[in-house]
Amino acid sequence: MPAIKLNGHKYEAELILFDVDGTLVDDTHRYSSLGKARYNSFQKHASTKAAEEWARLAGVNPKDWSIDPLGPISKAPRRDDLAIAAGALYLDGYHWYDARALAEKIYESADEEQKKSFKPQLYDGTFEKLVELKKAGFKLGIATNGVTKITEEMLAGLGLGDVFSMVVGADLVDRSKPAPDMILLACEKMGSSPKDTMYVGDQYTDMAAANDAGALSVGVRNLDLAEKGAKETISLVKDIVVG
Repeated sequence: MPAIKLNGHKYEAELILFDVDGTLVDDTHRYSSLGKARYNSFQKHASTKAAEEWARLAGVNPKDWSIDPLGPISKAPRRDDLAIAAGALYLDGYHWYDARALAEKIYESADEEQKKSFKPQLYDGTFEKLVELKKAGFKLGIATNGVTKITEEMLAGLGLGDVFSMVVGADLVDRSKPAPDMILLACEKMGSSPKDTMYVGDQYTDMAAANDAGALSVGVRNLDLAEKGAKETISLVKDIVVG
């Protein structure tokens, strides 16, 4: 079984799973771009009133497109996020089932617009490290609160489509992080035991999910995660040492 070193400590692992936003992909501007795209889509398909209500509930400031890092647009899985969008439409006068259907349309339209206007960026050294891990014999996968298909498309656009063997998004499980469901499903799909799995993420919910699944929890970009359950913490994914 291949091994890695973290802070001088050696660990054997068969499978390494990663979160995406804030772990592999720089999310500084991604959510701001998404917020703007969704707000404009609300205006196009519903009304400015609904757009403003949605922005308030989602954690988006339309004045400068700043984002609440702990708000729904940053943290909520798609199903929860859509419920917020539908709620804004309900308050604008739509019947609930019509609001749910329109929320889906608004988000899909925003997704298409963001694909055209925004290109995500990996953190420094991430691409090279992932390729190195793949060549070293590790199985690599994704476990994210994002949508599976959207995440797959983004990774392909970043040239990582062949690096990851599978993607498990929140849409494939009943419970999103901090529940361990998506990590356990990823292990099942890859034929690996959680005890032979490492999960890398940037939030305490990632650490909770990994620990409850029985995997090695590794916090990245947030050294305070050591106080919130992370077994190891590193500054960036590139700091993982093979061997």
